[in-house]
Amino acid sequence: MDYSKACEVYRVVKKSGYPRRAVVKEEPPDRARAEIARFLHRVGVAKNRRQIEEKLDDIVGEICRFAGDPCDRLCLTLASVCADSDSCAAVCGERPDCARCDLTAICDYYNRRPSLKDLPEDERPRERLVAKGARTLSDAELLAILLRSGSAGESAVELARRLLAKFGDFRRLGNMTVRELRKVKGIGLAKAAEIKAAMEIAKRYAALDAKAGAQFSDSRAVYRYFRARLCDEKTEQFWLIMLDSKNRIMREEMISQGSLTSSLVHPREAFKPAIRESAAAVIFVHNHPSGDPSPSRDDRDLTGRLAKTGELIGIRVLDHVITGEKTFYSFADKGML
Repeated sequence: MDYSKACEVYRVVKKSGYPRRAVVKEEPPDRARAEIARFLHRVGVAKNRRQIEEKLDDIVGEICRFAGDPCDRLCLTLASVCADSDSCAAVCGERPDCARCDLTAICDYYNRRPSLKDLPEDERPRERLVAKGARTLSDAELLAILLRSGSAGESAVELARRLLAKFGDFRRLGNMTVRELRKVKGIGLAKAAEIKAAMEIAKRYAALDAKAGAQFSDSRAVYRYFRARLCDEKTEQFWLIMLDSKNRIMREEMISQGSLTSSLVHPREAFKPAIRESAAAVIFVHNHPSGDPSPSRDDRDLTGRLAKTGELIGIRVLDHVITGEKTFYSFADKGML
């Protein structure tokens, strides 16, 4: 318990000459105990508010000895600053008016990191989301709800805007590693982990569109299903989608993950899960980390070998889709299967 801080706070309050409101005088000093404890907690007398409430009498006694004032006068002086009433809003009430307070130089609350609670209620992202829906919020406001608090000297919304300005959009932000995110001022391990978790949830949510038993209507549906999963991968991934006799999805499996430029796939390994699951048909999907889905010579040769292997073992190869950043390439659409 920082008694010296408590004494300094009382000295400033007393010198400031805050009005002794009649509504406070008419009530016993104990009425303002909770408000006084909240006030002392805000200015940094102790980090734990419950500890202040439990030892409030000791704190008051220590300040009285320092100031030479009786306990009742001390309580009334502090209450005039922090106890709310119907007739007059307190300087440090439920919603502190820091602009009117003389304690800002030594106040922990005033010098803390700004939070969303400091915004007017109709401008707080969380409250606006509840009242008007998530679609009404900007990208920065949605990210601010996730961050919850800002950094020194800026609110969560301002920190979110700085993050988006640096990385461009949610996709590039989600593609950053925890180490890269932590290099940004105001982003610690907890915030970086929350961002990565939220982006992974978004990817998995997007992947729920094609559940077991669903059907892909065309190659674009295959691209939409895999785009969120593969667009930010820095290495090639080769995926197998297994279908039943009615072309309904049975299961999907990643066959291989290659280097930055190529993915090595052997037809034997590519069809092994399909044989095990007794699939009637398959669709192959892989990504180009460059963002350009145009097939290479190796892609064309591999597709030909996969199609011939499928014919030999009685499993139809319906398509081989290459995903890029904004578009895709379908061997079936080009008449190559």
